[in-house]
Amino acid sequence: MQFDAVIPSLLGPILLRSNGAGLLAGLYFTDQSDCPDSREAAPLRPARLDPSAGELDGRPIRSLKARRPDPGGDLFAADMPVPDGFAADESDAPLELLQASTPDGAVALFHQTRRELSEYLRGARRVFDVPLAPEGTPFQQAVWNAMRLIPHGQTVSYGELACMAGLESRHSRAVGAAVGRNPISILIPCHRVLAGDGTLNGYSGGLARKAQLLRIEGFVLEGR
Repeated sequence: MQFDAVIPSLLGPILLRSNGAGLLAGLYFTDQSDCPDSREAAPLRPARLDPSAGELDGRPIRSLKARRPDPGGDLFAADMPVPDGFAADESDAPLELLQASTPDGAVALFHQTRRELSEYLRGARRVFDVPLAPEGTPFQQAVWNAMRLIPHGQTVSYGELACMAGLESRHSRAVGAAVGRNPISILIPCHRVLAGDGTLNGYSGGLARKAQLLRIEGFVLEGR
């Protein structure tokens, strides 16, 4: 049985889904097109989000390349604003349970995820300890497991990810489809997968968020 909660974040509201056994099965921005509806709650998606749209400084984000700055620079971006209503202490941030019968184990999981995610977005965490249980086909699982091996502050291409998953680079299109179906954003870091030429390409949570996640991990975005 699945249980859901909505939390605030520096990148917007997020739906968390527990599989009922103390494992995280989903992490979705509530405005992304594949965010699931939750039982006992109204649909969360106010609008469909185009995964390849968005601009930064007047340039299409999908055309930008992510580059690591020279050694010695600041690792984390320091200009992420705290939205109005978001508590400075993540322990005070509201957590909305979407089922009144949510068991204690799922509630504890949601609190842990909220805390670790807040730490990551503020530049204080690089590795997550939340136990994960994404549901998908064996092919998708292989791709998602490979994505979990991409270190903080590094990126790979779809072809490289295919090889990491035990496939061949020619499977990059199928791998890209599996990346797009990732049910646990950020913790399974699909934002670290770029096109072969280094451009941001697309992101189910919106390219503006992918750009910000890469900046948090120390990348500089620049035009071709």
